[in-house]
Amino acid sequence: MKAFIIVDQNTGTLRETDIPAPPAPADNKVQLELIGTSINPIDPLVAKGYGAPLLNTKRQVPLIPGRDAVARVVDVGKGVTDLRPGQRVLVAASPRTGGTYAEIFNLPRGCVAPIDDGLSDATAAGLGYAGLTALQALATAGLSTDNAQGKHLCINGASGGVGSIALVLARRWGATITAVASQRNHDWVRRLGADQAVAYREPAAMASIDADVILNFAAPGDNHRQDPLLDGLRRRDTPGRAYVNTTNPVLSLATEKGVLRGLAASGGIYAKKRLAARRAGIRYRWVLFQENAEQLAYLARVFADPDTPNIISDSRPLDALPDAFNTPNGVPSPGKGVFLVEAP
Repeated sequence: MKAFIIVDQNTGTLRETDIPAPPAPADNKVQLELIGTSINPIDPLVAKGYGAPLLNTKRQVPLIPGRDAVARVVDVGKGVTDLRPGQRVLVAASPRTGGTYAEIFNLPRGCVAPIDDGLSDATAAGLGYAGLTALQALATAGLSTDNAQGKHLCINGASGGVGSIALVLARRWGATITAVASQRNHDWVRRLGADQAVAYREPAAMASIDADVILNFAAPGDNHRQDPLLDGLRRRDTPGRAYVNTTNPVLSLATEKGVLRGLAASGGIYAKKRLAARRAGIRYRWVLFQENAEQLAYLARVFADPDTPNIISDSRPLDALPDAFNTPNGVPSPGKGVFLVEAP
């Protein structure tokens, strides 16, 4: 069967090849046929060994990347009673679990959720991994459909895949949103529902942000210590302040120092930041992606709604995946780009 694999983690080059089809799914697993997928920022990093000591990717040879997909059920293992062959599903999987860049692949039942005809293949192909990260960050900040109404939220990295989905969800829940993004993507974030758009290269505008909840999805600085948004939040004196960061150093330090020393180092950074924030009355948290079928099902329902803004900016044939993965050129598109087996 056709698959896109990483053979050498020194180069991280993705190439198309033929490999044997996977065996029948084991207990509590499902076998899936790919319909479409996307590239998440973590994929090229993992391809070059990022997080390998913790994610155990060096034992996955050849390594099949891919964190999300829309797929069709081929078969189910013992214990899976709520899925049937032929059913379309939304997919999100961590690097520890397996990849989606293959014609046929097996994953645990907890990585998938059934979807109805209202959710397009293109949207589903890019929704799973980024969508769960966004939803889990919002939940970690204490926000939900029940309590977000009237809250002032700042999303840093709002035009990326995770940020775009978080923006759509928070707007749906009734939050007031300041979106931090490059100037060229301000129209994009406004279309998704941002009340205000701020360019991250404008220090005065950044310093004036008065949100009480901050979600940081942007790439970190070299030392994870410089953070004007957290500094600004610390200067405020309002209840319910929260700061949630998905760009934490857990995987980078595990890569650099090994599992034990890396976790100890990142744990030390986290403890210091959390304690300092707590002294200022701020709820400070890091978020690491977790597979969750129930949350996937919620995302599928939200993005099947025709009134939900589209977060897909680019759709290409699956054969274009290696070039996009290996040689990203030009300015990145906002939202998510996807690759479909049947060309759009």
